[in-house]
Amino acid sequence: MSSAKQAFNSGFEFVTNMSAELSSGNLEIPAFPDAAVRIKNALADPEVTADHVARVVGSDPIFTARILKVANSAMVNGAGVRITDIRMAVTRMGFKMAYNTAVAIAVDQLLHSHSVEELRPYLEDLWQHSMTVGALSYVIARKLTKINPDEAMLAGLLHDIGKYYILTRSAEYPVLFSEPAMLDDIMKKWHTGIGRSILDAWDFSEDIAIAADEHETLDRMHFGPSTHADVVLVANLLAHNDDTDHLPDLDWDKIPTLKRLELTSDLAYEIIEESSNEVQSIIQALGG
Repeated sequence: MSSAKQAFNSGFEFVTNMSAELSSGNLEIPAFPDAAVRIKNALADPEVTADHVARVVGSDPIFTARILKVANSAMVNGAGVRITDIRMAVTRMGFKMAYNTAVAIAVDQLLHSHSVEELRPYLEDLWQHSMTVGALSYVIARKLTKINPDEAMLAGLLHDIGKYYILTRSAEYPVLFSEPAMLDDIMKKWHTGIGRSILDAWDFSEDIAIAADEHETLDRMHFGPSTHADVVLVANLLAHNDDTDHLPDLDWDKIPTLKRLELTSDLAYEIIEESSNEVQSIIQALGG
């Protein structure tokens, strides 16, 4: 049997199994790292103190080191006064940014916990793209909407979590790596619905789950104020263009999300140019 035929058969089996799991609600969803869950639960308490958050963060050395790094980054610490105390770090960056950092660490750990060599380039590209979309979502939310930029960043960081699931499961079908176009097609068709299921299981907000589900639906209709899904949709479009001199070839006047945000190609150029340093500082801070 040819390798292409083997890949086709494996792809069909993979999609069939995944479809059955998704329909039955039996996806093999990975557990979210304990440290991130503890931080999330702590920050869910409206009366939580910086001391308590610092104690929770400080219980994990990896999280402690990364929180301190972010607190000393250009994104948070423009004055350049070095922070060495975890409580001061949490206070300086704010609870939402502390949580975003914890989520970034958790996803990074999940993405890099697999030793399959063929997965590594896919996962590294995926994580780089997720950080870029998170950073752009932060900027777009702040400039064009009333959405909390930190929440928009979180939605951006998690928008492609369904691709993580597909990639890690595809390790069970190694022949697929001989046909990357087929693997890419499977991810494109399935990752949004799977991402929604994962974020629901991880108990993230409805806004963030919808952003994962609808960030590639250019004709999505929504009435009312802009949503996290709107922001992530735009950020995802812009992030896929490495050369900022060439924005997506879109009919900007006919895409509901772009009309709702009053985003023209000229304004998109302006945002990218004005925010390039900020976007890079966010990526560097989150990237570890």
